[in-house]
Amino acid sequence: MVGVSADKPETQLKFVEKFGLTFPMVPNPTKEIIDAWGARKVNAITAQRSTFLVDPNGHIAAVWPKVNLIGHADDVVKTIERFSEE
Repeated sequence: MVGVSADKPETQLKFVEKFGLTFPMVPNPTKEIIDAWGARKVNAITAQRSTFLVDPNGHIAAVWPKVNLIGHADDVVKTIERFSEE
């Protein structure tokens, strides 16, 4: 798991510490990654919180645009489990 954010590294560090994240955050101030993955809000300069599940072959297996944090992690885990059963 990797997080990508247009925030400055200092802001990302505060976010990681606040929520106790255990995965790396990639700074993307130029928004190249955000744009390439289609995660920028329409007609906006900011990105929307989205989750992309990438399979072992590097293909996008699932996308959660406009993530609501409540229950989101459970939904992602269930999706991973479902793909693992296939």
